[in-house]
Amino acid sequence: MSIFLLLVVLAIGAALGWVFRDVGALAAMVRRLTRVSLWALLGAMGAKLAEQRAFLSGDLNIFFAAAGSSLALTLVFALVFWAAGFFVGNGVTESQAPGQPDANLVTDDKTGGAFKGLLSVAMNGGCILIGFLLFCLLPESCATGFPIDAFTGWLLRALLCFIGFDLGFELHRLDLRRLTPGLALAPFLNIALSLATGLLFGLLSGLGARDGALLTAGMGWYSLSSVLLAERGMMAISMLSFIHNVFRELLAILSAPLAARLSPLLPVYLGGATSMDVLLPFVQRYCGKEYTLVSFYSGVICSAAVMPLVKIIAG
Repeated sequence: MSIFLLLVVLAIGAALGWVFRDVGALAAMVRRLTRVSLWALLGAMGAKLAEQRAFLSGDLNIFFAAAGSSLALTLVFALVFWAAGFFVGNGVTESQAPGQPDANLVTDDKTGGAFKGLLSVAMNGGCILIGFLLFCLLPESCATGFPIDAFTGWLLRALLCFIGFDLGFELHRLDLRRLTPGLALAPFLNIALSLATGLLFGLLSGLGARDGALLTAGMGWYSLSSVLLAERGMMAISMLSFIHNVFRELLAILSAPLAARLSPLLPVYLGGATSMDVLLPFVQRYCGKEYTLVSFYSGVICSAAVMPLVKIIAG
């Protein structure tokens, strides 16, 4: 989906939210629609996985290697943020402190907060699983003609409009001063850490440094990175890249409730290129509305970097 189109939809939603900022009932309705749309989007993602299940399970060795690399990336990012928080202090600085996370997640009890985070993970995973199973149960004639991509695209546009509305509605209350100028470096640090993790994984797994870096160079944008590699005749690494980036997106979504407790920036890093679209509602819900713009900005930079990165590394 066009970056420009996403920005326009988000801006339209924000403008509407600002205009109707005194209509609390409308804002409450939009937030309910956001939640329902989010569950529908997760279901659509599950259906998309079901549609591609033959491709994903074509070679189990390739599947587990690619899925393992995405899991390794998630763990490395979590470890880096934990270590940074440990050395800084309690893991949350003023510039990292969550802004206004979803009211359902606000709690003074750390145990209860962790439980709610796990419950959110289970609910998100359950929506994906339901979508997967429902698509598998469809008759082949219906499954073949089902417009998953078009449905997901319109659903995502609606979600971004709702997110923009909520952002515009709350804009006058947000303390954007807590977002330091250093956050402008977030996507570039994300790219560097992703590539470093890919290099390390490639060396340790025997895949090779270049191929390991190519896995993570997609930054979660599986449709673009795999196509660029396939065009160069690198079919094996193209398949690996596709699976790796699919699972990077899924792990970013599923881990967002817990990752945000470690740092509101961690879900943004995990999402990579998808932080500007699919992961945006999760960032807004679990990290705070201040981080919505940070997430969109980071996703745009990561998305713009995918093509040159893949071309340069592939040679």
